[in-house]
Amino acid sequence: MDCYSITRAEFEERCPFPYKIVKDHAALNEAAARLIADTIKANNQAGRDSALILPVGPLLYEPLADLCNKERVLLNRLTAFMMDEYLDENGVPIPESHPLSFKAFMRKSLVSRLDPVLGFSMDRIVWPYPDMLAVYTDRIMSRGGVDICFGGVGISGHLAFNDPPEPEETDKDINWVRNCQARIHNVSRESCTQMAMGGTHGNWDIISRRAVTVGMKEILASKKICLTFMRTWHSGTMRRSIFGPVSRDCPASLVQEHPNVEVILTDLAADPPLVNITLDTGEEAE
Repeated sequence: MDCYSITRAEFEERCPFPYKIVKDHAALNEAAARLIADTIKANNQAGRDSALILPVGPLLYEPLADLCNKERVLLNRLTAFMMDEYLDENGVPIPESHPLSFKAFMRKSLVSRLDPVLGFSMDRIVWPYPDMLAVYTDRIMSRGGVDICFGGVGISGHLAFNDPPEPEETDKDINWVRNCQARIHNVSRESCTQMAMGGTHGNWDIISRRAVTVGMKEILASKKICLTFMRTWHSGTMRRSIFGPVSRDCPASLVQEHPNVEVILTDLAADPPLVNITLDTGEEAE
C-alpha cells in the first residue's frame, strides 16, 4: 500500500510504535514535557545523569519549564544536546540577535523561565558547533547515547538537518546516511522553503544555507527516539517516515530500525494527506 493512502484508522491499527494523538500543538508540547520530566525524575531517583537531544521548532519548552518549576524537578544532572544551529556566511554560528538563533530560542523558551534553584543554565546545553564537532559526538557516543532524542520530520524527510543526499551524490547511499555524524551541512532548498513558510513568515532572505547538525549516527544511538508531528503537512512526512521504505531519500525512515520509538502527533497530522485517485464517473474513457 502507498504509505500516503494509510487512513487514520489504519494508522491507529498498524503503527509499529507506541503513539499518542493529542488535540493540538499546545497539547503536544505538554505531552513531551511530561515525558521529559518523568525521565529526569526517574534518573534522579536512581542516581543517574540525564541526557537529551532537543530540537528547536517541533517543540516549545515553556510547558517543560513550568512543569519543572511546579514539581521541583532538579535539573543539575541534565545535559541537553541541541540538534542544530544556523551558520553565517563565514561558517560561524549566527548571533543571538539573529531572529533565527536557536540559542536565543532556548534561552527564552526554557532557561530564563526555570527557577535557578533547579540547577539548569545555558552552560548545561551542548551545541554541535564547528569547532567542537568531534567533542559533541564523543560526549554522546561515550555515554551510550542519550536517554531520549526528540525530533520532527521535515518536508524533505530530514531529521535534524540531515537532508537526503542530492540525486547526483551517488556515493552517498543509505549506509552513508545511517552513519553520518555531527557536521557542517549545506541546507537544501526544500528545507529552506519549509523554514520560510513556517518560521519567517515568508522571508527567504534571512535564512542561512549553512548549518551545523547532529548526525543520524548520534540520533540512532539514542536509547529512545520520540517523533513529533503537529501540522497538516506532517500527515505526509509522518506516513513516509514510519510506513514508507527505509531509504536514503527519507533519512527519518531509519527510525524504523530503532528498537524504542514513540510518536506524539496532533489530530491534524493523524488525518491522511491528499492522494492521487481516479474518480469513478461511471463513464468509459474515450
